[in-house]
Amino acid sequence: MIIPPLPTPFDSQGQLDVPAFRELAQAVEPHVDGILFYGSNGEGVHLTPAERSAGLAAQSPHKPVWVGLMEETLLQASRALEEAVSLRAKALVTPPRYYEANLGSEGFLAYYRSLADAHRAPIWLYHVPQNTKVQLPLAVIAELAKHPNIQGIKDSSGDLARMAFYASQKLDLQLYTGAATNFLGALALEAAGGIMAVANLAPKPYRMLLAAWKAGNIAEAQTLQKRLEPFGRGLSAGGVILLKQALRYLGLPGGFPRPPYSAESPAWANFKPLLEEFRAEGWTVGS
Repeated sequence: MIIPPLPTPFDSQGQLDVPAFRELAQAVEPHVDGILFYGSNGEGVHLTPAERSAGLAAQSPHKPVWVGLMEETLLQASRALEEAVSLRAKALVTPPRYYEANLGSEGFLAYYRSLADAHRAPIWLYHVPQNTKVQLPLAVIAELAKHPNIQGIKDSSGDLARMAFYASQKLDLQLYTGAATNFLGALALEAAGGIMAVANLAPKPYRMLLAAWKAGNIAEAQTLQKRLEPFGRGLSAGGVILLKQALRYLGLPGGFPRPPYSAESPAWANFKPLLEEFRAEGWTVGS
């Protein structure tokens, strides 16, 4: 499966644009296999509880849904979990980070188990240390994988050694990568797909790569990965600011980042030719 972490559109004044949020989801969904709301590229950490609720209430997805939970306490996470239930979604959960040194492995285990024990929605682990600054210990992940309601993990670290660990331990988790730059490497280590920012812009070639891999067409998959690597690397360099700028350029309602973050990325000049190349190929959403 190829799944985009959908951006959350804000207007030029930084206000949540609910109609644009719904329109963007409806424009992207036909091209992908599911949607993640409020992941890292969805700026979930920038939303008030009321905004989170209003944004999800406007959605009517037809494909599988994930909702990001990037909370600091169990009480906050439990509230956000109820929102995931409203969309029959899986909850993609980062570890608490602000005081993570006071948690340790036992604290992480207790946090995730408490959410999973509620059985209100399937729990997925979300390892994204470039944003959380937290390394979720491998031993913790292996232990959490034994819980029947912890069903998957999205690892956005780009660390293929971690992917190799998950595969070698035969963890009972659905494994997805968030790193487009080594997507094929993750597939070779038993990832089932990708939840990747690139899927908001150009899901088609990544679906082609996944299909080639599944069909055993290794050479074709390798050729595609080589072709796609600069695109994934370029978007990663600019993050959500560049992603929203690229969506606006394609005529999609990506909106703007919430202040104090800039509306334009310094990486745009280098990324624009790659985006144009993919649009000429018919690979971008809306092309």
